[in-house]
Amino acid sequence: MTERLALRRAAPAAVVAALLASGCHNVPPVATPATPVVTTVAASGFDQPENLVYDSVADVYLVANMGGGGPARDDNGFISKVAPDGHVMSLRWIAGGVNGATLDAPKGLAIRGDTLAVADIGGVHYFSRTTGAPLGSVTLPGLVMNDLAFAPDGTLWITDTGPDRGTTPIDTSKDMDAVWTVSPAGAVSAVARGLALGRPDGLVLDGSGALVATFGANRIERVAPGMSGSATYATLPGGRVDGLRRFGDGSLLVSSWDAKTVWRLPAAGPPVPLLTAVTSPAGIAVDTRRHQLAVTSMQSNTMYLLPLR
Repeated sequence: MTERLALRRAAPAAVVAALLASGCHNVPPVATPATPVVTTVAASGFDQPENLVYDSVADVYLVANMGGGGPARDDNGFISKVAPDGHVMSLRWIAGGVNGATLDAPKGLAIRGDTLAVADIGGVHYFSRTTGAPLGSVTLPGLVMNDLAFAPDGTLWITDTGPDRGTTPIDTSKDMDAVWTVSPAGAVSAVARGLALGRPDGLVLDGSGALVATFGANRIERVAPGMSGSATYATLPGGRVDGLRRFGDGSLLVSSWDAKTVWRLPAAGPPVPLLTAVTSPAGIAVDTRRHQLAVTSMQSNTMYLLPLR
């Protein structure tokens, strides 16, 4: 179901908070600054939509649904195909356990040519961008592969969010915060490893290195081959930083679960809120044809479409 919500001005935060506390589930996220229309895609069958990518050739969004999440190899994840207006064209376009596909808890997606790469538990799966047919997989050390991006030479960069911080002591025997690369020939290398990375999540390439969102902190870190650890690129007003994308003008788009906000981060100056009062804002994608922002709410099984200025 797609609902169009006209927002002429931002709703007062106190009003939004009161409505949420009352159990009302039809409160829209607040657009800041005010925008004419926010489209909410809800009750469409999404199951923990963690990330998405805009396929500019096919003019569709591809949405990764974890299908329960966690590190279990349950093969119940799936990829949805969604039209730019929010219409779900195919809920389970690629589904774990169907037609030879493996998808346990898919998260980040990236496209290069006619290849779709999907980050999953313990590695990356490749699919045909046009048909969805599986093309192979690469196994990586660790478990929770999160976001990924193709470099111009075809090298694939991947974030590994690392072990559960809720256990004491933290078990790093099977998993460790990391940023990996896979060469076009399939060689796997670690660009950075260690708990100090703060649970790497969203990823964008930056010259010879990459910028990484920290789900375990409120920072964006920069990593690069040959660096010792990482360097803080930006500190944000809220933690559990998840989605990270580069906008056309060079600014960054970044989401925070703690702040329930999606910001635009210019090269200079403070973050500018674009969308607020969103539960668990996760994936971010930009429709370059319509100048439109798409954001997934993982815990609400919802997707928002926001015109950009």
